Amino acid sequence: MLSAKVDTNLNQVRKRFLKFRKKLPREVTKGLLRAGLQLKEIILDKTDRGFDQDGKRFVPYSKSYSDEKGKTTVNLQDTNRMLQSISARPEGKNKVKLFFRSQREANKALFHQKGLGNLPKRKFFGFSRANEKAIQREFAKFIKKRMKNFNIWAREKI
Repeated sequence: MLSAKVDTNLNQVRKRFLKFRKKLPREVTKGLLRAGLQLKEIILDKTDRGFDQDGKRFVPYSKSYSDEKGKTTVNLQDTNRMLQSISARPEGKNKVKLFFRSQREANKALFHQKGLGNLPKRKFFGFSRANEKAIQREFAKFIKKRMKNFNIWAREKI
């Protein structure tokens, strides 16, 4: 007769899995916030270089405005308050929202975005499909890294 004793780490795996399941929503929220901040940086970088959300150059400043301010590069940074007021927050379980902390700056942004009043349309507050894919990759990489940190599958000693 042959008998064997098999030791398993099922209890350890179960405990680690329950810990992971409990902390996962917080990790997703952290990842969403990181994604929102990454999008904010993309918007700020493109705007600073004079490009809209689709990678096209902004409509140039009028001659009179350019002469008055001494600016030729369109970067929407007169006082820089509008761009500095962009913020991000998680919204729901799988979304992040970019918004303007100040209603006054949100109105300025709307005028630029839609071309209202005397302003030409300068669509800066948005993202391209390529930006979306890059942010999704970074989010997936972040979650994968966080999952590895939980080390659910403990190694068995044989």
